[in-house]
Amino acid sequence: MEIPSDDVEAEQARSDLHRDYFLGWQCRIREHISRKENGRPSKGISPTVQLRADDDSGSDIITLLFPKDPNDSIKQFHYLVKRTHDPQIRFTKAIQWLSSTFYQHPDEFSGVMTGLFSENSKLCQSLIQNGECTLHFDFQQQSFKLTCSIQESLKDSSEFQFTYWHNRLFNSYLSSNVKVLSFHPNWDEAEADPEVTLPS
Repeated sequence: MEIPSDDVEAEQARSDLHRDYFLGWQCRIREHISRKENGRPSKGISPTVQLRADDDSGSDIITLLFPKDPNDSIKQFHYLVKRTHDPQIRFTKAIQWLSSTFYQHPDEFSGVMTGLFSENSKLCQSLIQNGECTLHFDFQQQSFKLTCSIQESLKDSSEFQFTYWHNRLFNSYLSSNVKVLSFHPNWDEAEADPEVTLPS
């Protein structure tokens, strides 16, 4: 049975709305963290991970928004890390850069999120084995429930380089023996509360 084109278009519009609204919401949260919280992660960027629908014991992870074109960001992160051995100067420069224009254009982000894990993380191993999970974001009277497929990023991939060097800005002792996972939301199944609505 074919789905009427009007229904297909409506579902696509709903999917796009969820993605665009989520990215705008996340960019506002992350810009606030950079400008007002000195970069300290909040619950807004740390979703609870649910491996199965009947799993009530989720763990929180810190996520990054992955840009559509990450190359300039990777170069800038790398430059900021290498330009000084003083972790406080590096931290200050990183916050200045992230709080300026980095999050002002939500359409420059792909919708994919990444997370960094220790090499021996049991959660990371479970996520890789499971291949999918649900991320629950709940912050300041808005929540999103995102079903995501999971991919482990190779060390020479853009996802790994972006995530690793971003984290090195804030942790000078970060080992290179870490793992990076990318989370790809299925926007068709995204759930928001309160629900975001199409413009009239």
